[in-house]
Amino acid sequence: MRIGNLNIAGKVVCAPLAGISTPVFRLLARRMGAAVVYSEMVSTHGLVQKNKKTEEMLFFYPEESPVGIQIFGADPEVMFRSTQIVSKRNPDLIDLNFGCPVKKVVNKNGGAAVLKDLGLTKALVEAAVAGSSVPVTVKLRSGWDEYTKVFAEAGKVCEEAGASAITLHARTRSKLFSGTADWNDIKKLKETVTIPVIGNGDVTSGEEAARMLDETGCDAVMIGRGALGNPRIFAEINHFLDQGQPAADPTIDEKTTLIMDHARLLSDYDGEQRAMLRMRRIVGWYVKGWKDAAIIRRQVTTIATLDDLKSLLVDYKNGIMEDNQHAS
Repeated sequence: MRIGNLNIAGKVVCAPLAGISTPVFRLLARRMGAAVVYSEMVSTHGLVQKNKKTEEMLFFYPEESPVGIQIFGADPEVMFRSTQIVSKRNPDLIDLNFGCPVKKVVNKNGGAAVLKDLGLTKALVEAAVAGSSVPVTVKLRSGWDEYTKVFAEAGKVCEEAGASAITLHARTRSKLFSGTADWNDIKKLKETVTIPVIGNGDVTSGEEAARMLDETGCDAVMIGRGALGNPRIFAEINHFLDQGQPAADPTIDEKTTLIMDHARLLSDYDGEQRAMLRMRRIVGWYVKGWKDAAIIRRQVTTIATLDDLKSLLVDYKNGIMEDNQHAS
């Protein structure tokens, strides 16, 4: 897949996830085989106002490359200035979010609300392209609701305005994250535009990724929620696409090693104390579906150090978990 001047090796990319797509999360995804990773979405207004926390969201490790910084906003002039700011950080691409469904974003005419005004859509893409020194891509939803699906028209507008690729989350804004993604929308978009199309929605395995690629003709698939607590999903999908069969299930040792790798990277990035607070939530994602997962989730709420986490995982592997709350 070629995005502007970038040659992307691979067909599975890691979605931008608000509050989740930190540098550590992205680094793990790249190590596990994600072809591209994206930051969580960054406010264009925050950037031009030089908000410190917003500017910190632009940080990425060199090893993440190719990495995209995703931004959102609804003012073309602010979009132009913000892409100039982001370009100075030298990411591989800049992605525009026209798909976020949450109220605090769409109430300011951003995210999926942009799709209600294709004139604004065009102006925002043109402004971003004019301000950016790297390829500009776009992430869309199918439309505002089932009665106003505009993904094909929006895709054409984005391409004509200079976008180098489009990701389509094949749900409307009204669906949020419920129901089933309509992959036929991805197929129709691919038939409408000539730039690369990345499909997003309901892919959680190698078999599903292969089916999306086959049924829609899209150039790559994007994985979002399926990567929570499972960065191995990128390796597993790549294995299936290469070999035509599922990868072997990871052992408990492999799973717990990955958790500790995540924790150590997060400690290096954020300091051990803050990292362990974050790991309480993250471990809950990793152990979903494990035997005695509820016990682990309760006990992990008391960890304060890397050694605490390691001891908890060693106890689990050795079968000596104790539930102090006597849960059933």
